[in-house]
Amino acid sequence: MSRQIHVSLLEMATVSHNNYGLWRHPDNQKWRYREAAFWVELAQVCEAAKLDCIFQADLVGIAAGYGGGMDVPIRQGIHVPISDPMLVQATMVASTSRLGFGTTVSATYEPPFSLARSMSTLDHLSSGRAGWNIVMSYTPNANENYGLKVGELTSEQRYDRADEFVEVCYKLWEGSWEEDAVVMDRANSIYADPRKVHRIDHVGTYFSVAGPHLCEPSPQRTPVLFQAGMSDRGRRFAATHAEVVFVSGRSAESLRMATRDIRQQVLAAGRRHEDVKILCELAVVTGPTNEAAEAKLAHFQELTKAEGYLAHMFGGGFDPLRHPRERTMEEAMALDGINRKDSGAYGFGGGVTVGEVVDRAADLRSKLNFAVGDGPAVADLLEEWMEEYDLDGFLLRNFIHPGTVSDFGEYVVPELQRRGIYRQEYEGTTLREHLFGPGHKRLPSTHPGSRYRITAVAEPSPLAA
Repeated sequence: MSRQIHVSLLEMATVSHNNYGLWRHPDNQKWRYREAAFWVELAQVCEAAKLDCIFQADLVGIAAGYGGGMDVPIRQGIHVPISDPMLVQATMVASTSRLGFGTTVSATYEPPFSLARSMSTLDHLSSGRAGWNIVMSYTPNANENYGLKVGELTSEQRYDRADEFVEVCYKLWEGSWEEDAVVMDRANSIYADPRKVHRIDHVGTYFSVAGPHLCEPSPQRTPVLFQAGMSDRGRRFAATHAEVVFVSGRSAESLRMATRDIRQQVLAAGRRHEDVKILCELAVVTGPTNEAAEAKLAHFQELTKAEGYLAHMFGGGFDPLRHPRERTMEEAMALDGINRKDSGAYGFGGGVTVGEVVDRAADLRSKLNFAVGDGPAVADLLEEWMEEYDLDGFLLRNFIHPGTVSDFGEYVVPELQRRGIYRQEYEGTTLREHLFGPGHKRLPSTHPGSRYRITAVAEPSPLAA
């Protein structure tokens, strides 16, 4: 295999995320998530392993599906309490020099003007290592927190709003400040040339934004764009805008189908195959020997809480406990008014029953792309999955902190490097260069955001308006 494997760490600024019950593990430091020192230590371990980035997921509401309320998430620390991911990412910048930072911010609730400023600030502070995971939130409690009625925006409307949201951001990032607007002319007391800073005067269906952007051009201008929508509309959005797409599936065939569909839609959108990296979630338990890895997994399994995974899985409001065990998931969700168009991530088919889903929730081995073993054994599986699913890499899931990523760096990374399929050193200074190679600091000309790039404008100053 000649394709290089890209790996980022999936994180969340909370006690438990995809490792429910393991906050009790004696080696797990995640209870320190409130400490800046914790994140600095984790970032340095990730950079030593030469990961692309720390990718921070986020939620702005409490899951209230499983069990019919919020008790399970609060009791188990499932995404609550949770800190602001943008501020957490900023704490790690000064302690690293190459590691990237992908941050989740919802296009459903945040205004584009403030998001654009926050992302440009993080890109400046990190010297070009910022990324934005564009999400369209659906959690009912999040709607309540931001004053939206449940069901006020359909899935289609959320994506329509997001299309306009990113258009506003492209105008601010790419079309507001000319490249040479900042002159720092000390003799004439001119920091920036007003003739080269422009309003955007966007008026659309959902947003009205005058501009100009409040930040001068950052190293990447537009941060690296991530997306993980798995509904039909979500894939179309990802194929149009995303540079890194996270795919998921509950079976090998569904994962292959998702990757194939994304690749085809990228080409249909007028972009190139190489413009988009596709990653899927990866769980690794590794050690110096296969036996050591298996022993580690057995301890994890003892502490795992099924209700945590179920509460996460059904955070959008579906409660499987309301249905008989023998009812299929498709039937149960249809009875509750949930379909694939509204929630593509559920994706249960093939007659899977409610009881089967509940019973499997605590079985860590039942998760797709779960690797257990020493470095060579895990590396074999990564190569196999890269080929089988046509992937560019993985989003590494954490079990304990910092043990999961430090083990990956100690046992798996050297084996991948020996095989010539993992970087020896970082390729450049920006996150986009880590992903697409040296010199690729800005959006490529094939990306829709590039059409908003500013060209020189003659006098008078456009700010006069």
